[in-house]
Parts: sequence; structure tokens; C-alpha cells
Amino acid sequence: MTLNNIILTTIFFFLSETKHLNCGHQNDHEKLVAITLIKKTPIVEYDNSMNMIETHYNVYYYNDLIMYEFFYEFDSLVDNRTALQEIRRFFFVFQKDSSYGHKYFPNSNVNLDHNKRVKIDTELLSHKFESNIYDTLINYKPDSLYNHKDEIIRVYKNPPSANSVSQEKHDLYFYYTKKLKDVPETFSKKMDNIKGLKLTKILIKVSGGYYKEFNMTFPARELLQEMREISVSNKDEIVGYFKRYKENSL
Repeated sequence: MTLNNIILTTIFFFLSETKHLNCGHQNDHEKLVAITLIKKTPIVEYDNSMNMIETHYNVYYYNDLIMYEFFYEFDSLVDNRTALQEIRRFFFVFQKDSSYGHKYFPNSNVNLDHNKRVKIDTELLSHKFESNIYDTLINYKPDSLYNHKDEIIRVYKNPPSANSVSQEKHDLYFYYTKKLKDVPETFSKKMDNIKGLKLTKILIKVSGGYYKEFNMTFPARELLQEMREISVSNKDEIVGYFKRYKENSL
């Protein structure tokens, strides 16, 4: 074999291996599905102004693994004075149908129990948006039903509430779509009940009203919960936590 043939063979082998490795890397990423869940809650202040509180978290699905990305406020004190205040995140990974998962903190701190094994139900209970407050609506027929292309909207006009002293009307809009229909995350298990569709948005329109106990009139406002698929710019980091969890589980 001539030197040229050896060089050509080596280049061909290198390109073939690189292509193989890249394809495997891409396949890992192709298995990754990510969604974000957003909650916007308007808070009425004493001066009758409104302050919008927005919170969110992300969920990643990778084969039979699930990972939540939650956010928290980090404060660092020096001599009882705030030296650092910022929003940080942590990841919670577990296998589908498992009872326990692992927490990972990108910003490690001696005060945090890094790589902690915790019970899934306990961890998610205080962070997820899923709630049973809408469960009773399953017993009522929607006042309106809109069917537009791949979307259905159920409207409940001021349904009965446990809070009978409310001076305001609450109209609830539930949006269902074919998008994300295979995603298990939900805002309400009972209301997420249309076959082939996913409850991806809840909009509550509050009429506003006078409250004698506060001696003020609350303005009209809207509360929103929504989930949507997102692209992942830090795929290597996200997939890395899944792989790290599998290593910790061995």
C-alpha cells in the first residue's frame, strides 16, 4: 500500500468515526423534549396598583427519565448585610415510575446538600403548578365551547366557588391543543381529560369589585397558567445531568 493510500484510508476512517460519533450525539439530543410552565398572578396592592408576580419552571423528558429545573432566590450575607442576591436553579432528576430522585445544584454551596436523594412526591409538591382547585368543574357543563382547528376552548362563566364571600366574578378559560398531548405534566389531572388533546393554558378573568373589609375596589385582572415547548440551547448540560443520574443510580 502506498503512502497516499494509507493517508486516504486514515482520513476516510477518521471522517467515518467522526460522523458516527456526531450522529450518536445528535440522537441523544433528538430524544430530548423540553417544556416550560409559566404562572402570572396579579397582586393588588394597598394603593390599588397591581404587581404582576411571574414564576416558571422547566421540565425535560429524555427516554424514560424526567428532569425538573426549578429556580430559587439565593442570598449571601456578610456581617448581616446582603452581599449577593440572585436567582439560582437546581435540577431534580428521576426515572419514570420511580419513588426517589436526585437533586443537583449547578452553583454548589457548602450549605446545600449536593446530589441529595429525595422522595419525588415530597419534592414536587412544593414546586409544581398542578392543583386540584379546578376538580369540581368536571361536574359542570361549560357555558361556552369553541372549536378552532386543532384547539378547543372551554369557558366556565363564574362557576360556584367555595369562596362565597367573593365580590368578584371569575370566568375560567381552559385551552386544549394537540401540541404536547404526550407530555405527562399537567395543571389539573381531572380537567386535562380530552382524549388526544392537552390542557396547555388556563386563563382566569376576574371582574374586579368592592371589598368592604378593605374599603377598596379591586381592579379587573387576569391570572394565567401556560405550558409550551421550548428549544434547549444548553443541550450538553441538560443531557449531562441525565447521564450523571444514571451513573449515581448504579
